[in-house]
Amino acid sequence: MKKILFPIDFSETSFNAFRYALHFAKKINAEIVTLHVYEYPAIVYSEYGNFLIDNYNVNEWTEFENYKDEVPKLRAIAENEQLEHIKISHVLKQGNVQDSILDLVKKERADYIVMGTKGATGLKEIFLGTVTQSIMNNAKIPVFAVPSNCEYQPIKRILFLTKYEKSHFPILKIIFKLAKVFEAHLDVLQVSTSFDNTHKTIYSEWEKSFPKSEVSFFTLTSNDYEGTINEFMKLHKTNLVTMPIHHLGFFEKIFSYSLSRKLTFHSNIPILGLYERKETETKQVSKNQKTMHS
Repeated sequence: MKKILFPIDFSETSFNAFRYALHFAKKINAEIVTLHVYEYPAIVYSEYGNFLIDNYNVNEWTEFENYKDEVPKLRAIAENEQLEHIKISHVLKQGNVQDSILDLVKKERADYIVMGTKGATGLKEIFLGTVTQSIMNNAKIPVFAVPSNCEYQPIKRILFLTKYEKSHFPILKIIFKLAKVFEAHLDVLQVSTSFDNTHKTIYSEWEKSFPKSEVSFFTLTSNDYEGTINEFMKLHKTNLVTMPIHHLGFFEKIFSYSLSRKLTFHSNIPILGLYERKETETKQVSKNQKTMHS
């Protein structure tokens, strides 16, 4: 059975994201492990810290009465969504939020992370300098980021943002399998200031690799990356945005363009970041697999 790690701070944002975690767990036949992290004495991340300061008496950490009160709310949400059969377990840890999440990913051998995000007004703000982005870069497993204003709806249209580079093809195959699980159509889109022949060749190769009825490929030329994606998503009624993550490089290039305005197209749409293996990592994985079978 697959496993979803769900970091939670018991805010409305995290309770809202839990609905996505439940429905995703149903689709992929997974169990959910929730993780609540408290930091003492140093509070680092405000979205977790504010909640702890407001709700816990720091002199009574051993009792965790609030924790005991909050956990049953998750079961209530599951019952309300008619998904009470989903297996849910809970972990409470003291320490650094990011380190605790990454440690538990390894310990539980989690397949996915689902977590809520809040306080952002554009893609740049979500991914640059946030806990979510840091987790995406370091967890090396797919991470669902669910914005606070996102109301759950069935995923029927998935958008994959790419640069039409060969290294993105393995990620595309993963997303295609996920799209089939959701019975969703997959749109593959590149937005750039120019479109060269190399991209055109890769575009053509990819297009031949998937059924046209299930996957559509697009290339758009624009200096307004975020705005163009916004219009595309409105037109195609996108339910989920996916993209490769590789140590900020992709996002730094995306947002090096001059953006005329901040947009909030993601305010009701979850984003799935998939770790893009570096060439050295890919070679090491291949070497390990050969060793295991020798």
